[in-house]
Amino acid sequence: TASPHLFKGTLRDNPCGGAMAAAGVGGYPTVVDTSRTASPHLFKGTLRDNPCGGAMAAAGVGGYPTVVDTSRTASPHLFKGRTVAIVNDLSTEEQWYLYLKTKELREAVAAGQDLSKFRLRNPEAAVYTIFMEDSTRTKESFRNGAEFHGMKVNVFDAKTSSFQKNETITDTIKMLVGYSIGQSTFVIRSKIEGVCTWLEEAITQYCQLRGFERASFINAGDGRHEHPSQEMLDEYTFLEHKGFDRSSIHLALLGDLFHGRTVHSKVDGLKLYKKVEVDLIAPKELALPEHYEDKMVDAGFIVRRFSSIAEYLEQSKVASIWYFTRLQLERMGDQVLDKAPLLRQAVTMQREFIDKLPQGTKFFHPLPRDARYPTLPFWLDNTEFNGWDRQSQNGYFTRIVMLGMLGGLFGDDFQQLTGQPHESMGSPRGTQRQMSLPHTPDDNLKSSPMKGASDFVREVAPADQKAGDSGSALAGLMPIQRGIVIERLAEGQSEEQIWGLMYMVRSILGLHGVGGQGVHRPPDRPASGFISVPDFDLRSWGRQPLKKLAAMAPGSTLKDIADGSVRKEFRFLLPPRIYNFREIKCKNEACVSHPNNGQREVDVYFVRVRATVKQKGVGSPAAPTDPDGAWRFECKYCETPHNFYEIWDYKKYYNPSDFTL
Repeated sequence: TASPHLFKGTLRDNPCGGAMAAAGVGGYPTVVDTSRTASPHLFKGTLRDNPCGGAMAAAGVGGYPTVVDTSRTASPHLFKGRTVAIVNDLSTEEQWYLYLKTKELREAVAAGQDLSKFRLRNPEAAVYTIFMEDSTRTKESFRNGAEFHGMKVNVFDAKTSSFQKNETITDTIKMLVGYSIGQSTFVIRSKIEGVCTWLEEAITQYCQLRGFERASFINAGDGRHEHPSQEMLDEYTFLEHKGFDRSSIHLALLGDLFHGRTVHSKVDGLKLYKKVEVDLIAPKELALPEHYEDKMVDAGFIVRRFSSIAEYLEQSKVASIWYFTRLQLERMGDQVLDKAPLLRQAVTMQREFIDKLPQGTKFFHPLPRDARYPTLPFWLDNTEFNGWDRQSQNGYFTRIVMLGMLGGLFGDDFQQLTGQPHESMGSPRGTQRQMSLPHTPDDNLKSSPMKGASDFVREVAPADQKAGDSGSALAGLMPIQRGIVIERLAEGQSEEQIWGLMYMVRSILGLHGVGGQGVHRPPDRPASGFISVPDFDLRSWGRQPLKKLAAMAPGSTLKDIADGSVRKEFRFLLPPRIYNFREIKCKNEACVSHPNNGQREVDVYFVRVRATVKQKGVGSPAAPTDPDGAWRFECKYCETPHNFYEIWDYKKYYNPSDFTL
């Protein structure tokens, strides 16, 4: 009771003290200061006027209603609450806005101007840096960027957290979003790929249900997948070097292109330029994964490949922008490690190469360099070729702007800066994945068991009116009088795949018991499988088994047989999405949805995407309206492309040695 500060920290000093005291919250006494709780104003002290109202309302504290202020979860702001899990989470013009805003900030710093307009100044907005892999530049630039804004910074120690008790990252984030009154932004680096895409989906829903502000997620590098904020600081640096000219760019990418997620992000980041020329310099062991190169070609990039710097410099068209990457030999197998000296030599700058470089050449590197075997040797540090120091510093400024965009500070001048109206409030990924094959409107299926499945089923005129004309009959089986016949299974694939698919379809759809199946080899088209199931009532199927059949066997047909005739015939298209099936799995073992990673809440989810030019017709059954096979599936989280046989493990259901035909 004897204190020189008798009332310090009590009700009178705390703007929320009166209400909290009434509830006995936080150690306050239950005797209240009536001067602070009695107000002549009808609504004084409610959510809108009380700085602590939102949090107290959520808890039903101090007489506040348990209904939350929904204005906190729905914001018309252009960027507030958005997530940057991949480069494409910002459109090309949104990325351009980020670069122009960063340029504005750097110029203000250089001129010694007042920086207040660049600061968010919201002490209740929180930034969590969650790094499950080591980092210096990314972590520290985000931490310092958040402190520049006056945000509450939390450096989360994954090694001493409940991750070590096998808690899922979803449960962890659910807890952390409730520890701030303002918006929470999570900067996450993980070996698990697709984490931020999953969390954006799961935690947005969680925040809506509980009245929290929508959280933002920034991917600070996820496995071999992407590193979008690094790509954006790289592009800003290239633009600085080029005088902010977007007309064209010619650059060399070299080093470990296989594991280098900063390189993988360039597939989309380089779309900023009208003309793109990319020279890939890496031995075959370190080459860019094929699907990333395919995407570059599909985007209109001019792509060339070289196995070493020496080979590259033998020809005359040499880029003036070089982007080096560290060799991540720790991620490679023993066979590659045995070749490590030769691999390093192929992508390490040598003194004798300097005279062959174009005037004005700059070297860039996301860093760190391996001090033992640097691909950019230290003798280059104080030369005119050093572009990586400025590049590293740019990480601080681009991340200040990114945090300001997602925090709702920047965006009002979007049209003024870019000269473009903003047409979309969401991720451009959404529009990319809205493509669909032509389909029959539901109106044509009103009397059909296929009603509600028109996005992946088309009713067609029966090719054969008699069941005896079907593939099963032509293969020597007695035609059925009533039931269903599924034909054109795995058309054009190997006999092993045809048989494997037939057994898989029977097993997954529960088509056991009597019936027949076999391989039909008509003279006018490739061989395919068929299944006949007598006395089966098609009306017993709902949307789910139909979608499974479409997902397993796109391009197949289903005939509904009655009184020995084909009553209706349907063709199956690739469904726009495949999910909620226990039998599917992403082939990428690093994906957040893969069972090995213990993220139990995450369901496997595939979306239908256009195949690249090279992928067309390779490994995937063609949809009937797209005979060149121009569709594939992509994991929603890690973006790994899959053909049909990679989604479904047909070998699990069929082994040729188990059967005698």
